[in-house]
Amino acid sequence: MNILVTGANGFIGRRLSSRLMAHGHHVIALSQDITKPFSIKTPFDTVIHLAAYNITNIGLKDGDLYTAVNVEGTRNLLQAVQSKRFVFLSTAKVYMNEGLPLSEDSPLAPQGAYEQSKLKAEEICRISLKKESLVILRSVNVLGWGQAPKAVLPVFFQKAMANEPLDIMQAAQSPMQFVYVEDLIDAIEAVIANAGANGVFNIAHEGKVTIEQLARAIIALTRSSSDLNLVKNSLETIFSPVVCDKAFLSLGWKAKTSLVKILELYNEEYARTH
Repeated sequence: MNILVTGANGFIGRRLSSRLMAHGHHVIALSQDITKPFSIKTPFDTVIHLAAYNITNIGLKDGDLYTAVNVEGTRNLLQAVQSKRFVFLSTAKVYMNEGLPLSEDSPLAPQGAYEQSKLKAEEICRISLKKESLVILRSVNVLGWGQAPKAVLPVFFQKAMANEPLDIMQAAQSPMQFVYVEDLIDAIEAVIANAGANGVFNIAHEGKVTIEQLARAIIALTRSSSDLNLVKNSLETIFSPVVCDKAFLSLGWKAKTSLVKILELYNEEYARTH
């Protein structure tokens, strides 16, 4: 297929583009600044929209950047390209956090500027595209080698390898879900292979882990002497597990890679490159 990938130079985009090309697809990496209107004459079989501003720890003061890239950038992209199908990577953080399992039909109530911008982008996609041509993937946190240095794995591994303290500045016992980057790419390939798939799909591994458990696992794996500094009196957050039954039933997709395996793979790459 003739596939356009936005964010192709990013953590997910690089690995996705390599996988698609290895499987015989013709991949065009979009290097255009999507915050400004543009036009592409070449039609595509599929557009995979990964490009986003996702400095999620900054907050509302960067609201203009979230709007410019994630909202208006999506609008500009939709106006610029012609494609039979459009795959948009959103976030599971658009859901209301009530402590209940989250299916694709769960109530929506994004709290932060990042997730609010992602939901607005979803709405623009729905307005601009026919229902049968749109796929929205709502993913939990994506983990794997090649993440930006600010991400939790690079930070924890670097500190553990240097035997420096690992600081946890959030609720240490609050469960979280992750998905391995290669499992996410499996999901995207499953969408491409299934021409009849459309709508919203949750993307997550069913396992859960607390940030403290993650830190301790990395310390143990790296045989580090790092101390673990937990912020006292931090409130635990409500955990709403993301359920991916629809992706399994419609796409035959299920996240395969456990957090233990993700950490082992990351540790191998870290050791190889340092």
